[in-house]
Amino acid sequence: MIDCANSMLEVKTNVDILLIIPPFHIRNGGGAFFPLGLGYIISELDLAGYSWEVINCTEFIETFFKSDLEKLSNELKKSLLKYNPSVIGIGPCITTQVRALKIISDVCNNLFPNVPIFAGGPLASIENQEWFFHEELGIKYIIKGDGEKAVVDAVQTIKEGKKISDSKFVSYEGYSYVNYIEDINNIAFPYRSFDRNNRFSIRRSKGKKLQAAMIASRGCPYSCNYCVSGNLKYNNISYRRRDIRNIIDEMQKLNEEFGVDDIVFYDDCFFYNPQTVNIDVLAFCKSLSKRNIHLTWQIEMRPDVFCKLTDDSIIALNRSGCRQISLGIEKISSKGLSFLGKKNCWPKLSNQIKRIKCFSNISISATFILGGENETVEDIFDLIEQTKDLQLDFAHYNPLFVYPGTPIYDMVFENEKDWVSYILEDDLPWGEIVYETAILNKTKLLELVDFAYQEFYKNTPYASQQMIVDRFNLKE
Repeated sequence: MIDCANSMLEVKTNVDILLIIPPFHIRNGGGAFFPLGLGYIISELDLAGYSWEVINCTEFIETFFKSDLEKLSNELKKSLLKYNPSVIGIGPCITTQVRALKIISDVCNNLFPNVPIFAGGPLASIENQEWFFHEELGIKYIIKGDGEKAVVDAVQTIKEGKKISDSKFVSYEGYSYVNYIEDINNIAFPYRSFDRNNRFSIRRSKGKKLQAAMIASRGCPYSCNYCVSGNLKYNNISYRRRDIRNIIDEMQKLNEEFGVDDIVFYDDCFFYNPQTVNIDVLAFCKSLSKRNIHLTWQIEMRPDVFCKLTDDSIIALNRSGCRQISLGIEKISSKGLSFLGKKNCWPKLSNQIKRIKCFSNISISATFILGGENETVEDIFDLIEQTKDLQLDFAHYNPLFVYPGTPIYDMVFENEKDWVSYILEDDLPWGEIVYETAILNKTKLLELVDFAYQEFYKNTPYASQQMIVDRFNLKE
């Protein structure tokens, strides 16, 4: 006699592609939402008529402590057993996820030994990092660069009964292809998931408003020594920007179809050209105002571009709904900025922030980096004191992190593989590599980060937040 209950439990969902979002170690006060890059890929899959399902591992764990990683393995196994996929895609992959990626790849390879598995995302696009997927994870296939057309072609290739390696857009050992979409205006707007797990960081959140993330460009026109984004151009992935009309079309769609009333732009520099910034601001704000869309929005800017804003631009930004500008200030000394590959405009910043505060409702937040070549404890104390005088609404402090694919990585490590063993052997579970010197080691820098948060926020409503006492979520 057939056991109907067990029979029903064994039924699996056939799906053309199963997409797995790796978890990341979430910082206290940080955000987590459905990845935009994956949303773009899903939209293209829908247009092509292919079925998909998502396993979002950020719903399983929020840290990389051992107990959480064990939970990740167990929960992922249970979720995978529900599906019968033609292909599996893992991503977006980033360097800090090493511990989690090893678990995900092991579980997938064990449960689906005959299903092609590929990985994608920023880590897959960094030059000379193919080895990590092949050697460390046992993943044979990689999608580098823009994934929209590549993923669709990979699925189509498999559905036609061919091997995934027959797709020219898929890289594997001995063959490398960097996907590049020159005109990103032609890509469908990303799929959106407004579920309970979506949240934005403390500095970006807007109360009870429904928020959505957007990107107006891909890549970065600059090449700061510590940042992966701007250095991807050396793997033929250059900066591209969407047209104003295309950007505002998406804003309008989010507002009218989903009820979104606040948009967070995650571009490294929304307005990026210091020579044309005021022309660009006025053109964007004028076009946005014509649509009569009732929402607010926030952007990231480089300090040198920010300091070029005129009174007319500030007024236009304020009137058109810009509610926050986040600045990557990072350092206050010329020496420190030079080491990071950034320009010094510190003398102008304070006055510019005061001007904006004087006749607009725009809030200003900023990020700062502690540590670097020849930096001392006294230098950091000086930075903290001066940031307190800037009239910022939010300030975020990080140690200087080291990532493969950047000039600072080449200063620290001898070859492109050293970063993985560093992360796996680190006594902290977060997956970050801190730039250390004889003067400032990792432990000292983390202490200084805690001190910086306590000093900046001590007389604010955020003083008792977990973000202040354990920013990096490292205290179990």
